[in-house]
Amino acid sequence: MPSLPRPLIGLLSAGLLSTSLAGSISGHAQGAITGPAPGVICDQAGPTCYDRQGPSVALTQTYFGSIAANRLTAELRNRPLPNDFRLSNGAVCDLRVATCWSDGWQKGQLAPKLTQQLFGSLPPASGGSGNGLQGLQAPRAGVVCDPGGQVCYDQAGLSLGLTREYFGAYAEQTALRNLGGQAPPRQFRLSNGSACDGMARTCWSDGWSRQRVNVALSNQLYGGSGGGGGSTQARLGQCKLSRWFKTLFNGSCELREVRSNRGRLLEVSLQNGNVYTISRPRSGSYQISDRNGTSWPLQVRDQGGTTSFSWSDRVLTVTPQVAPSSGLSLGQLIDSLLGQ
Repeated sequence: MPSLPRPLIGLLSAGLLSTSLAGSISGHAQGAITGPAPGVICDQAGPTCYDRQGPSVALTQTYFGSIAANRLTAELRNRPLPNDFRLSNGAVCDLRVATCWSDGWQKGQLAPKLTQQLFGSLPPASGGSGNGLQGLQAPRAGVVCDPGGQVCYDQAGLSLGLTREYFGAYAEQTALRNLGGQAPPRQFRLSNGSACDGMARTCWSDGWSRQRVNVALSNQLYGGSGGGGGSTQARLGQCKLSRWFKTLFNGSCELREVRSNRGRLLEVSLQNGNVYTISRPRSGSYQISDRNGTSWPLQVRDQGGTTSFSWSDRVLTVTPQVAPSSGLSLGQLIDSLLGQ
C-alpha cells in the first residue's frame, strides 16, 4: 500500500484529534477550525495553525504541509508576529490577554472552548475587595467557575451543565460522582477560600467565618440574576440586632433590593447567616420575614443616617456605609421602594 503524502497525513491527524472540538469551536464554516493538540488551533480556510504565540510556521507545516508553511513564511517575513488574529469563523483571539471572542473585534462575547483550547484556561476574572474573584473565572453574569476544583456555579449552587460547558465532560462526571447522588448544595466553598450561601444570596471572603462579605463575588453570582426575579447590587452597611437589652449581632451586613412575584422586597443579610426580608403588601403595613418564612408586623423608624426595624421583641438598626445617591435617607428610600 503506497504511503500517504505528508500534507494528507497532517489533515487526517487534525480531523481525528479534533472530532470533539470541531462542532464547538467552529463557526460559520462547519469543521473549518480544528484543535489537533492542546494549545493548538488550525484554520483550514488559511490554511494556518496557531499556538499561544500566534501563527506558527512549524505547526502549519505539520498539519497542512510545505506549501502552506511556505506561504505563511512569506506573509510573516519582515514583520513581527501579530498580537491578535481573526479566524475564518469570525472569532478573534488576543494573545496579550489570552482570550478569544466569538463576536470578533467587538470582544464582547467570550469564546470559552476556543480560549481553553488555545490558552489552556479561561481568562481570570478581575478581583474586588478582599479576595474578590481572585483565582476564579467569570465567563458571564451569574456564573463563577473554579479552576481549582474544575467546577462551575450559578445562583442555585454547583451546576453540572455549566461545568460541562467550561471544563468538559470529564469534569462534569467527576463533579457528579462527588455529589454521591445528592442534590447540589446551596452552600459551597471555593478554592480561593471564599464561601457562598445561596439562601442568603451572599459570599464571604473569609469562608464560613462570615466576617467579611465578598461583594465582588456576591454581585457576580447573585446580583442582577435572572429567572422569576432579580436583584440590584448589594450595598454594605453596619447592623445591630438586639433582643430587649441583649445584643444578638453587631457587625457588617448587606442591603439588597429584590424583585419577585411578591413585588419589590428589601433583603438584609447579616454576616452570621441570618437573612430578613422586608415587604409592604398593597393593603397593609410593613412586614418582616426570616429565612424560615415566619413573618411579623414591622415598625420602621427613620433616624437620618440610621434606620431601625422593630418587631416582636427584637430591634434591628441599619446604617449604610454609603449614603444613597438620591440624597434620601435609608428610611425614605425604603418607604419609596416599598410604598404602593
